Amino acid sequence: MILTEKKPLRELVGENNGYPGALIKFCIDRKKRLVDVGEEMHYDMELELYGAGSDDNDIFGGNIVIDDVENLKVHLEWQAHPNIERNRMLGIGRGRFLTDQGVIDELTDILKEWVV
Repeated sequence: MILTEKKPLRELVGENNGYPGALIKFCIDRKKRLVDVGEEMHYDMELELYGAGSDDNDIFGGNIVIDDVENLKVHLEWQAHPNIERNRMLGIGRGRFLTDQGVIDELTDILKEWVV
């Protein structure tokens, strides 16, 4: 679902998207600063963002990995299908992991605007 208001992390963990433990997938439209979160596949969120007018070059994906559910300690994993083409576009290969720290920092800031 594309977020239209801030969403508490605890609420997202409670909704669980079918993954064992606590893994919450997300996609971000870097240009429009939109966040789509909680679907089973990054591809599904990518399609929702396209439906909202997002451009292919602006969508990146990752996972919120909950290390400690009770205390909501998390880390972000910048691995997703949409990143393959974005990495190629940035000239850093075609892998699923983002490695450009500037892009990661910008996307992290966008995610923090929406998931609190």
